[in-house]
Amino acid sequence: MEDYVWYCQAGQDFYDHPGSGEAARFALVERDEPDDWRKANEGSWTFFQPVGAELAEQGWKVHVSVTAADAEETIDIVAKHCFAHRTPFKVLTDPRTHLRMNGKYAPRGSSGKLITIYPATRAALRCALDELDIALEGRRGPYVLSDLRWREGPLYVRYGAFKKMHTVDERGRRVLALRGPDGNFVPDVRGPSFRPPSWVELPDFLAEQQRAATATPAVMPYVTRKALHFSNGGGIYLAADPVTGEPVVLREARPLAGLDGAGDDAVARLQREAETLRELGDLDFVPTFKGTFVCWEHHFLAQEHIEGQTLWDFLATRNPAVRGASGPDDFAAYARTVSDILDRIEHAISAIHDRGYVYGDLHPRNVLVRPDGRIALVDFEVAYRPGVDPEPTIACPGFVAKHAQSGRSRDTYALDCLRVAAFLPLTQMLDLDAGKAQELPEAVAELFPVRHLMTAALVERLRPASAREAAGPRHGGEFAAAARNPGGAGMRALLDSMTRAIAASATPRRADRLFPGDPKALEDGGYTLAHGAAGVLYALHSTGQPVDRSHVAWLSSATRRVPARAGLWDGLHGAALVLHGLGHEREACEALDRAAPAARAVTSPALYDGLAGIALALRYMAVATGDPHWRSALDAVTDRLAGTVSALDGDARASEDDARSGLMHGFTGAALFFLRRHQDTRDNAYLDVALRALEIDLERCRLRDSGEVVMAQGARLMPYLGIGSGGLVEAIDLYLRHVPDERLAAWRTGILRACEVPFTIEPGLLMGRAGLMMTMAAHAASPGSTDALASHVRRLAWHAVPRDGGPGAGRTVAFPGHRLLRLSMDLASGTAGVLLALHSSARAAQPAAHPAGGTATWRESTGLPLTAAQPR
Repeated sequence: MEDYVWYCQAGQDFYDHPGSGEAARFALVERDEPDDWRKANEGSWTFFQPVGAELAEQGWKVHVSVTAADAEETIDIVAKHCFAHRTPFKVLTDPRTHLRMNGKYAPRGSSGKLITIYPATRAALRCALDELDIALEGRRGPYVLSDLRWREGPLYVRYGAFKKMHTVDERGRRVLALRGPDGNFVPDVRGPSFRPPSWVELPDFLAEQQRAATATPAVMPYVTRKALHFSNGGGIYLAADPVTGEPVVLREARPLAGLDGAGDDAVARLQREAETLRELGDLDFVPTFKGTFVCWEHHFLAQEHIEGQTLWDFLATRNPAVRGASGPDDFAAYARTVSDILDRIEHAISAIHDRGYVYGDLHPRNVLVRPDGRIALVDFEVAYRPGVDPEPTIACPGFVAKHAQSGRSRDTYALDCLRVAAFLPLTQMLDLDAGKAQELPEAVAELFPVRHLMTAALVERLRPASAREAAGPRHGGEFAAAARNPGGAGMRALLDSMTRAIAASATPRRADRLFPGDPKALEDGGYTLAHGAAGVLYALHSTGQPVDRSHVAWLSSATRRVPARAGLWDGLHGAALVLHGLGHEREACEALDRAAPAARAVTSPALYDGLAGIALALRYMAVATGDPHWRSALDAVTDRLAGTVSALDGDARASEDDARSGLMHGFTGAALFFLRRHQDTRDNAYLDVALRALEIDLERCRLRDSGEVVMAQGARLMPYLGIGSGGLVEAIDLYLRHVPDERLAAWRTGILRACEVPFTIEPGLLMGRAGLMMTMAAHAASPGSTDALASHVRRLAWHAVPRDGGPGAGRTVAFPGHRLLRLSMDLASGTAGVLLALHSSARAAQPAAHPAGGTATWRESTGLPLTAAQPR
């Protein structure tokens, strides 16, 4: 959650850079740079570089970390040094971003960094350290965890990339990179301690500093067993008393880091928490306080370890709404259990209030359910005494509101949110649409026998006063009408309102993104199929909606200016696929040629960013153009992918990371590609390798007693299209068209049953309801699919957010992205993906009323399911 909160700007509908919007800038940023220097802004940072100087790819760099009070003067001192020595550097653009960079929800890897200096040589590095150590003497800032601190001042050093380079780590994630001694990219690891790459030799003066820093090792009075959670303010650890072996929980606080809205750091809050636990420790639901201590420079609080499961995990594993085969008895039993837990929580909050305190941070992850059914509250970081202590300025999204921020009303509001979230955890939606205060309790009462809890009084407490008078007819009826008649005018009007929302969100003057989506798009150029312009334009064209020519031009321009990255959903291959489908063959070929060197280095078999996705894009180009160049490239990638699949034996499969299974990140994408190649060539060898690839992901699937088939992703069992079992159906279905297999047919039936699940946390395509809809629309002839699909369409209203489009523009409807904190227009997580899924549902019912754009080969090249009405 923390990383997504970082991209949430007050008053904005969409995720954006922390430094976006109107904010006073640091004076240096506002001034003209020296004549022989150039200045450039990129996101939250402003770069200064001497004219004619080429920045190295990587090397030793210096970070400067100071408090807000010293920031402006420190920037001037450092800039003076860098200008004099012609050393490139960057500074945070504005003070607001500096404060947020050190906030509780900021990424730990960036904490403390106000300025970064890029010395060209070791001599320049030593000069910067020596001169600035004297000039900045006495200043302090948050410790930069990944760095070596220079002496006792605010300067920190690490070896890392100067330019943005990327690679894929061992879990298949796209990460920042360094160039290794062999010329290949390796992850640029920013860990919680100073660990330079193994091949890099420390300069003598840094080696001496490192020896001095480790000369007196820190002594921890407890034995740490494992980390439970991290934030920018510190970690939470399970530990043990070294003498008795008794388990304890340690809460860590970093000085000057983890700032809240009042400017208090994590240490100040830890001290208040210790005082609170002393006062309330006799209550059964409060952990026993065991003391505080300082280890190295970090402060710790030790408290009783309470056996149990967080309420979040308890609800996630027991809620019948996340299983497709649950019946009335299951919903009734769950309601009784949860009602008892909610009563216990309410009594606990009342007891805290009786002691003169407000808990202040009630949400499912701060409640433990013990094995005997009792509850405990485990985080008193923001608990306070109204009228005595300052009001807290941090809280969990979805459990705090402006109209209930202070005093006991803060806990009352959070408890009301918990009454809803215990059944349908969607209360983050309240911040996007005040009308959800009525819709969510109604949705809970629809599924669970708890109308006595979902009262009118509850609705009024959840809804701010400003929204009560404006409350009118809601848009749930639109989705209900579309569900009843997928080919009718109601469905067309709904698709049009979503298209208007997408068009209204476009920002063609921005170079970093065209359509707002997941924060990933802010860092990768905003052009990709998953989270950028390519995916949105693909959805619009596929659903027969108009595509703005200027938006196509933006995508084309982006493919020329971004770093060349291979991949279908996360790289230039997806953008090229979309450009060609929209009639821009030359631009598509140029993008593929730019990506070719990077593609040769790809080893992952995945559809999302690996060989399977690249192969599907090349297959399309070979078929669409008839160019032997693309045919040759396709054959080469086909051979590499076949070799990757064939090389896996049973032991290798068993060691595969759970996060790398499913359609997008596992081997199902490879299976899908080889089935398409069989479709082209009728070569049965492709069927064999497709089955081998499919079996690898089937090993991650689990059969529930109810007959549902879900995919294990760590501890989670999921039916989703992108990372769950739902993504396997298309490949299984294509295989069964050629080879009868009763076992695979049974898996297919179980997966489709799991796709009937009544509730998903997110609405999106790869990890939410929209993907389940696309899967079921592609197999609408299966028993029960029509009714289940209609239920999905109707329940999309739970996530839908209406906006007034302005005079003559018509109302718009959009959907939130990952984490539900902001709206998204992208294909993978947002409105474009929902648009595509709704259109697929309509087309499955009445193909003539909802024709699809693009050729079948073009649409199937994304790896997404084709509707039952489309050629297969």
